[in-house]
Amino acid sequence: MNFLTKILIDASSAHLFHTEEYIQSRRRLFKQLIQALVYEDTIKYAEKKLSTSLIEFSVQGVAKNGQPVIYSCKGYRRASFGRVELSAEPVLRTCSGQVSETVSVREFLSEIAGSFTIAAEFMERFIQELDHTLANDTAALFYANEQYTYGADNQAIRLLRNMPYDDIESGLLRAHPYHPCYKSRIGFDAVDNLHYGPEFSPDIKLVWLAVRKLNCLSIASPSLSELDFYQQQLGDQLIQFNTLLRGYGCNPDDYVFMPVHPWQWLNQLLPLYTADIHQKNIILLGEGVETYRPQQSIRTLANAVRPEVHYAKLALNIVNTSTARGLAEHTIANAPVISDWLHRLVAEDSYLAKELNPIILREVKAISFSSACEAIASGQIACLWRESLYPYLTADERAIPFSGLTEMDRDALPVIQNWVARYGVYEWLVQLLTVSMLPLIRLLYAHGVALESHAQNMILIHKDGWPIRVAFKDFHDGVRFIQGQVTHSECLTILRSTPRQHLALNSSSYISASEPEDVKNFLYSAFFSMNLSEVALFFDLHYQVAESTFWCLVNDCIMGYQRDFPEQYKQFQLFNLQSEYVIVEAHTKRRLQNESSVRINRVKNPLFSQPLPSSSQPIMEVSHHE
Repeated sequence: MNFLTKILIDASSAHLFHTEEYIQSRRRLFKQLIQALVYEDTIKYAEKKLSTSLIEFSVQGVAKNGQPVIYSCKGYRRASFGRVELSAEPVLRTCSGQVSETVSVREFLSEIAGSFTIAAEFMERFIQELDHTLANDTAALFYANEQYTYGADNQAIRLLRNMPYDDIESGLLRAHPYHPCYKSRIGFDAVDNLHYGPEFSPDIKLVWLAVRKLNCLSIASPSLSELDFYQQQLGDQLIQFNTLLRGYGCNPDDYVFMPVHPWQWLNQLLPLYTADIHQKNIILLGEGVETYRPQQSIRTLANAVRPEVHYAKLALNIVNTSTARGLAEHTIANAPVISDWLHRLVAEDSYLAKELNPIILREVKAISFSSACEAIASGQIACLWRESLYPYLTADERAIPFSGLTEMDRDALPVIQNWVARYGVYEWLVQLLTVSMLPLIRLLYAHGVALESHAQNMILIHKDGWPIRVAFKDFHDGVRFIQGQVTHSECLTILRSTPRQHLALNSSSYISASEPEDVKNFLYSAFFSMNLSEVALFFDLHYQVAESTFWCLVNDCIMGYQRDFPEQYKQFQLFNLQSEYVIVEAHTKRRLQNESSVRINRVKNPLFSQPLPSSSQPIMEVSHHE
């Protein structure tokens, strides 16, 4: 019996839900749940000032026996977009004079149901996601603590900050820092989570299929040689697969090869696509030879043997952070087009290409299979290949996901601790903001493009811990612009629009906007209000950089760009990053109600009327420590 199985079924081992890891996960889940519900005004609550900054939040409910219940917790309203942050103290439940720690998600949500604006039909789904998140996170923490402690041989802990990029991707434990369903993974059972969750660094072999060309959409970047591409992916297996097809009496020219996730094959495709398999629209070729490892998104896999090989993003019929993880056909069709367009924008902009040098990890090939049976929804057999980061890195460059910058390492210190200590808190922070913000500001102001640049979609490139540049990824549904008002808009005329039925399920999933404000808010929702806010809160907690100072530094970067490019004055007004209020996505609320309308929050912008930092503070400029 291996360690992973032992976690769940060996009665002689410490039971998972009697551990400190369970308590830690449960408290985190309640913290993120209440933070999101209060911040997005999804529940009726009261707040009481306990001190200048400390607030008591309380929610009234009714127990099963009809007795009144009050749930209470302490926290703060932060300067970062008014975000709500609860203290480390647990959430308390008071009923019939008895005060106890809140321990049951189902009981909590059932008792405060009268305070909810959640649609009743979504309540049970939400509770299920939270329950699964708690179980999955507990298992991940337990496994990490067992694996990364000093053993009998006194071997040193393997620290995230010293790992290669792909290993850091798998090693990050925190997942989404805001959404309460951060590890729900509905569809996976407990064993599936251990076999395919990134925290467990599983070795996964892709399942390869031959799918009939008449039944699939296959699109590739013109820069790609199909033969060379498949040769790189499959090596000698390419000949074996062609021989196998001929053995079935099929012409290889009538088929295209694509991988699927092993869980998807066993749990979704085998029972659902039997007719297509029988009709030889789908032919199973077998497992790939090389092993892959899941990244943070679970459905994106990295080659563990040859890291320079493309990442494979595969459709998975699971729900994580309240979002279905299939790959819609229109996004598959658009992926290489958007990638090549962004790559061209950067390459032809001398400021971007020569001074900032960001990396655009292009999605160069994509395939989506549609069943001959129209009743079977598309998007379940789909794959897109993204360029690997490694060929872009110079010999002295290393990389870390942006989400890793606010992670605690296995020595109980921030992952960035040694870097900040070496270069200085303000110097390092200013450099981080400069290299991460300027490419996004340039794309917005000069080209009218906003990227969904949350922490999972950005990568920091550094030299010995000193920020140098950034990489961006995930473009097939992660950009927003106004058609006809962007650079090289002629390249985008072939893009597929978002189908109405898709918008009915995910109202925020579209790329073409009608108003500049929509484009700006897209950048704000991902980069400023989520990504940078987490950095701001982290530096406030660990390095005593006040939020007001942090946002002054952010504002200085924006204003520095505006001083350098005064000819873009009209764009500065069009995409006003320093407006008094901004619209950001209500990440949790939109998943708890009908998706036919967009759920948003109008929040105070910390960049509004920010004074410039004093001359004693570092000046924003791109610099390189040797």
